[in-house]
Amino acid sequence: RARASSSSSEMEPVTVAELTSGTWVKTREAVARFRKLLLCSKCSQILIEPVCLGICEHLLCRSCAGPHAGDGCSVCHSPAWVKDIQINRQLSNIAELFRSLESLFQHPELPGNAKSVPHEDVFEVGEGPRRARANRDNLLPRLFDGCFFYLLGSFRKPPRDELLQLVKAGGGQLLARQPKPDSDVTQTVSTAAYHARPGSDQALCTQYVLYDAQGGYRPGRVRLGKVWSAPSSWLLDCTVAFSLLPVPEV
Repeated sequence: RARASSSSSEMEPVTVAELTSGTWVKTREAVARFRKLLLCSKCSQILIEPVCLGICEHLLCRSCAGPHAGDGCSVCHSPAWVKDIQINRQLSNIAELFRSLESLFQHPELPGNAKSVPHEDVFEVGEGPRRARANRDNLLPRLFDGCFFYLLGSFRKPPRDELLQLVKAGGGQLLARQPKPDSDVTQTVSTAAYHARPGSDQALCTQYVLYDAQGGYRPGRVRLGKVWSAPSSWLLDCTVAFSLLPVPEV
């Protein structure tokens, strides 16, 4: 906030005295009340990709809503009144703007802020870390739950060992043999990726053949039913975003 100078049109910075005034304190209280309206009914964090599934008024983060719209509200278990999970983009934008607004109240000279320890999300980039933290706090399945991976060929950057660790840490399972897209056994596997968005390609695909797109050997493009080929960079991008992203056209 800034005020206009009486002698010119230039804007002067707000002083610390003004920041600690009664008016500013009331502003902070109003912002705190506004914050409560933007909290997920399940994880109690500021909404990320907000959705509403049931006949109730509970608002949930997309990651807290579960994989299927038909499951209804995950808080009160009221029946679902939507067929597909639709993210409320307008409310999502409001939540993002509020995060920016809230950051303005981290002034180091405000009472109670001088010795405060920066919250871990100050150093985070994007929404991935917040999604991962909310997922962990709510004891939900890990990112690659329901997914199977086969590592084809050699990998330089990142090396094979690091990719294996990412798969295991994310709850994915490793395949000893390359899955065959034309196999009835492969295509009738009943598992589903928990974190796949309904209606997306990843909601159907559960078996991925990973390869190094920068390496010397690149397999033929496979996108058949439950079996897809994907560059190893896709696995990294999914981990950073904590989301099963669309497989790029490589």
